[in-house]
Amino acid sequence: MRKFSKKMIAVALSATLILGSAFSTSAAVKKGTDVSAGKKWTSYSIYTHEDHVNGESEAKKNVCWYHSLINTGKVLDDQHYVTDPVSQSQLDTLNKAIQEQNAQKKTNNPTVSLHGTTWNEQDSHKCFGENASFTSASDSAFNLNVISTGWSANWGPSGQKDSKGNDIYEAKQSNPWGVTATKVVNVERGRYYNISFKIKSTLKNEIKEEKEREDGTYYNVGTGKYNYIKHIHFKAYDDKDEDGAALKLTALKATQGGQSMLETNSALLKDFSSFVKLDSQNTADDGWVTVSCKTFVTASKANYQANKKQATMGIKFAFGAFLHEYKDENDMSGTIEVKDFKVTADLQTPVQPEKVKVKKITKKSATVKFGKSLGSKKYEVQYATKKNFKKGVKKKVSKKTTVKLTKLKAKTKYFVRVRGTMKSGKTYTSPWSKKVSFKTKK
Repeated sequence: MRKFSKKMIAVALSATLILGSAFSTSAAVKKGTDVSAGKKWTSYSIYTHEDHVNGESEAKKNVCWYHSLINTGKVLDDQHYVTDPVSQSQLDTLNKAIQEQNAQKKTNNPTVSLHGTTWNEQDSHKCFGENASFTSASDSAFNLNVISTGWSANWGPSGQKDSKGNDIYEAKQSNPWGVTATKVVNVERGRYYNISFKIKSTLKNEIKEEKEREDGTYYNVGTGKYNYIKHIHFKAYDDKDEDGAALKLTALKATQGGQSMLETNSALLKDFSSFVKLDSQNTADDGWVTVSCKTFVTASKANYQANKKQATMGIKFAFGAFLHEYKDENDMSGTIEVKDFKVTADLQTPVQPEKVKVKKITKKSATVKFGKSLGSKKYEVQYATKKNFKKGVKKKVSKKTTVKLTKLKAKTKYFVRVRGTMKSGKTYTSPWSKKVSFKTKK
């Protein structure tokens, strides 16, 4: 890639591969139910503009939105080299066209900001090149046609200089989210889920190297060497969270021909918890990599989609380039195919009880009422005169959601909390409910 383009900043960088009301909760789905059935896949790729050189092929130009806009009839000045001056009127024209296209296509392509006096000095006016879309998609499968996996990343000085004393830039943080496939499924809090699928790739690219022009700009040339390896990342995450907070994946396996296809280098796993290696030349198992893992949706409503009655979980594949971890895997083309995708419900553990209330308060007794907790077989009601429940804690265990506390002290303030319990090989408990206070009568 050209050296001037290494000032670019990824605009799609991800901030880093889920129930009922308090007094009436819908029944949990049966164990083994595929909760992803009937839920659509969506694909995404980002189009931005890098400084193209005159004479470049239309096919290459059309992978970015700048030239796509030109081809729709927008009047944009494309006759420039990287050191040509850029005016505010040029930027205004481009941004107006981008906004019009966004409104028509319901997309969110970034506008361009002026950070310098030439195209070369603008961090945001770059083409990351990601271009992909589904050729087919069903509940359990999709085929993604990838024109380019792109080469976007957050770049910064490497600490080294070239022969002219200029900074040599390197990828500081990868942006694989330029090409994604996503599915959102309904889930139940406090439940384990099994995720499984098969995936294969025909992706490849020619490894390129930079050459310098007489005017000091750079361009890429092919080396005649080809790369067939593409690492991908997937995650289960809170789709209602602004940053897409990831859920922990456990028992992760990815195998092909009896061999593990998981990355094990801890240094490469710093920013991403899992990498699955796809090799388009590996014909074992007809090219398919078999992947499986488990995840858990927290039983605490306060900690997971607090304002949502129906909890949901996202599954996202990141197919863009990981330039920080795997520098030769940029600008790859081919297809990625996924089949037999399932998210099956497993063990349902107790969910945090909600809306604890205390009624019928007398000198020496009080009645605690709370909503039925999904997955709970019994309830433990704790009460004490100290808010921190460190001393003098008493408890009652009941199968019912109404529990009477007796032998209380008159004119005394008490605190009460509730949790659900169940036994399946071992004992599982829900998080404690919110604390509720009450005072016995004189």
